[in-house]
Order: sequence, then C-alpha cells, then structure tokens
Amino acid sequence: MGKVLILSVGLLVVVGAVAAGRFERSVFAPRVRRDASMRCCNDGFDQSEVHAKFAEIRAACVGELGLAEVPHEEMMKNHEHLHCITECIAKKEGLADETGALVHEDLAKVVTEHMSTIEWKVPLAEGFVKQCFDEVEATDGAFVPSDEAKCNPEGFDFVFCLWRQFTLSCPEEFRDDSDKCVELREKLANKEDVSGLHDEIEAAE
Repeated sequence: MGKVLILSVGLLVVVGAVAAGRFERSVFAPRVRRDASMRCCNDGFDQSEVHAKFAEIRAACVGELGLAEVPHEEMMKNHEHLHCITECIAKKEGLADETGALVHEDLAKVVTEHMSTIEWKVPLAEGFVKQCFDEVEATDGAFVPSDEAKCNPEGFDFVFCLWRQFTLSCPEEFRDDSDKCVELREKLANKEDVSGLHDEIEAAE
C-alpha cells in the first residue's frame, strides 16, 4: 500500500481524544459532515486519498489490538488506546521501530511528500516536522513501557503537534471563524486541553 501519513485525521485516532472524531464518516459518507478536527481549516486536505488509505490501516490495527468492540467515546478518552493504535499504524508503515519510537528520516519524508499536495503547507512542513520531533523527543524520549503505559506515546504526540501547528497556521481564506473554531485556536495557542471541543464543533455545523 505504500507509506501513509499517520497525520490523517481521522487522526481520528490520533488527534482523537484531543480533538478528532469519527474519521470514517468523512471518508466513506460524502453527504455526512466533515470531521470536527478538520472543519476549522477548510483547505481540502481531508478529501485526499491519504485519508482513505489511513482508514484501512487503522481498522486493521483496531482489530489486532482487540479494540473493535470498544465504544467510540471510551476509545477517544483513553490515551493508552490511542497511543497503541498510533504505534501500530506507524509500525505497519515502517515509520516506527520495534519500541514504537519514530524513524525520523522516513517519517519526515512521508510528511513533506503528502503535504506537497496543499500549496500553503509546503514551506511550513519541514520546520513543523523538526519542531514536533524536538517536542516529542523532550517529552517521550525516555519512555519505558510499564503496566500502565504499554505503548509508546511518541507517535500520538507527534501527530497532535503537527496538527496543532497547521491548524494555527491555516490561511485566512480557509479558516472557519465560527465561535467554536476561534475558541479551538485560542486553546491550541495557549496549549490548553481541547478534548471537550470536538462534539461542540461537530454539532455547530
């Protein structure tokens, strides 16, 4: 299938607990509203082929991890589930090693290639990737698996960091300036928790 950028929102999973939502809806149901995590920057990236491929890999990981029967809301509130799903996706795509640590060079290449489909993201991608690698190295570099945290959080944290940077940098012509999207950007700028905004943004459209 080729390497798929794990940033896709369905990122659902990834940005999941923090801001994402039901990825499959936006990909497979064209008459259903777009996912809340992408709605505040309407540049069309969520309609790419990358997202459809991501859904297939995510579904396989959810099944392999025994999470297929876990309710969506519970999944989105459980960071351990999200870390494990993200780690699984990254490993399947050759973007993480056996410990779940990201393979920086390969992932950076994949991110910049996929971001090249959206013109405004091209000059920003390289800098954001480096910044997010630095962030996750500082927060997750010393990760050691335990009974409470079996999966490496690095992949999840990297994807969220990248999504946050692009959401805050979204050009005015693509930006949704609804109250909830303004609130989302303010919270992201201040590095506040945004997990409670997903349902409100989804309901607002």
